[in-house]
Amino acid sequence: MCKNIIATITYYDVLDYPLTSFEIWKHLIRCSVDNSTKTWSLTQVVEALNDCDLLKYVDQKNGMYFLFGRDKLVKSRRDREYISFRKMHKLRRIVSILRVSPFVRMICVTGRLSYHNCERGSDLDVLIAYKFGHIWTGRFMMTVLSHIFGVRRYDDKTNNRICLNYHITTESLAVPTRDLFAAHEYAFIIPIFDTKYFSQFCKKNMWIQAYKPHYSCNNTIHTLTLFDNIITRSIRSFGEMILADKAMEKRLKKLQQKKIMQNPKTKKEGALILCNDEHLIFLPQPHGPIVFGEYKRRFEALEIDF
Repeated sequence: MCKNIIATITYYDVLDYPLTSFEIWKHLIRCSVDNSTKTWSLTQVVEALNDCDLLKYVDQKNGMYFLFGRDKLVKSRRDREYISFRKMHKLRRIVSILRVSPFVRMICVTGRLSYHNCERGSDLDVLIAYKFGHIWTGRFMMTVLSHIFGVRRYDDKTNNRICLNYHITTESLAVPTRDLFAAHEYAFIIPIFDTKYFSQFCKKNMWIQAYKPHYSCNNTIHTLTLFDNIITRSIRSFGEMILADKAMEKRLKKLQQKKIMQNPKTKKEGALILCNDEHLIFLPQPHGPIVFGEYKRRFEALEIDF
């Protein structure tokens, strides 16, 4: 288990995020060199954190654990938590308007904001689920509305703007990107607007336990989660009634596919682009491989001898 703990601290060290003992237990990474035990108790993790062998590799300050020489991360985390708090409330105000966009059924916070690790210039990463059969129309209208209200990220306009790069449907809630980084990302995901689909999303993504054995979805209702009221539901329903034509969906699909294929970012080496009726995912430079490569380098550099 000690190697699992060090692996976890190392992975989050790459993300500049020191962890408390509870967070280490909750987000414990299954280390490939030790799969003999499926899960461990919080007590076992706390006891292991006091093990003299483990203390050769990690240090702690103010109840947070990190690799030796990285104590500056403790202050950095506090600063970023304050920044993230402000950004989260900013995003909630944005979503309170955008939830009326036709065919939207769920909007979730992802990325650094979901685990309160934003920098001042950070954008606002979201995952959006639309009613099945209307993802192209839903994405188009969400893009238009967010642009009209001046909150869409594009070019060098990033700070406090939503990044519309991950779209799914109510029938494709299981995310197709499955690796250690995705497990981290969706273990922290927060529903900022939900019409009943987030609990289903969690059930469809229990594959996270293959990477994080202690994962369980307990954010089905967050203190900042917005729900429908009669006004927002009526406005969205009115828009859906106007745009429900299947011919409209086909035209918008053709229009957006053409634009996507012409975008040079979609042709970059290593880019992750999914463009179909269930997933519209645009990751020109996926973070997963970069983070994993650096994590592997740092973990191997420790030369763990137990």
